[in-house]
Amino acid sequence: MLLVGILPVIHAQSTAVRFILGEGHKVYSKPAFGNYCMGVGVDRTFNDKLTVGFDVTFDVAGALRAEPKYITVIAGNVQTDYRLSPKLLSLDYHTEYALGENDGTHVYIGTYLGLRHISQKWISDGYLADYNYVSAPVRLNVSKWLIPIGLRMGLRGATDGGFMDLYVAAGYQLGGGKDLTTNGKLKDNPYAKTSALALTIGWAYGMGW
Repeated sequence: MLLVGILPVIHAQSTAVRFILGEGHKVYSKPAFGNYCMGVGVDRTFNDKLTVGFDVTFDVAGALRAEPKYITVIAGNVQTDYRLSPKLLSLDYHTEYALGENDGTHVYIGTYLGLRHISQKWISDGYLADYNYVSAPVRLNVSKWLIPIGLRMGLRGATDGGFMDLYVAAGYQLGGGKDLTTNGKLKDNPYAKTSALALTIGWAYGMGW
């Protein structure tokens, strides 16, 4: 009799590998989504309601970009053209509670805790002032860690087998809402300030057993 009660619980547990095909994170005040991430993850379903997972993604758009982004900064009569190379690494731990049975396609809600690492290189050779070019090389290296925490919702299939997962996560970003450099010329420009709002949208394909 004891085995009869244990076997369904053991059977309900399953593990899956996730291939994250597309994921965007709001880490800057602007642009809202300046990255396109891909990566891998692992899901573990413990019973007919609870699944937990861990994902690692990186900004493939930034890593594979042949040319840097060009940001023009204008302060008074001074124009400075920067070449910018932003990168992003993201790690996420998330829980999922199925709204219904999780042995098929279902909606879920849960929590997530993440870690984002931003790195940037700002490069400028000089600036224009009153139509005169002034050589004044600038090299800025930026590194910043952010910790997003909040709620996650999605629509996915059962872990035991092939499945898709469409999800959105929102919350607060610890360490966000601040300028990334002390260079006053960059203030209010794209990629220059982190966002206090954490927002993620993504989709993944998984294979479980």
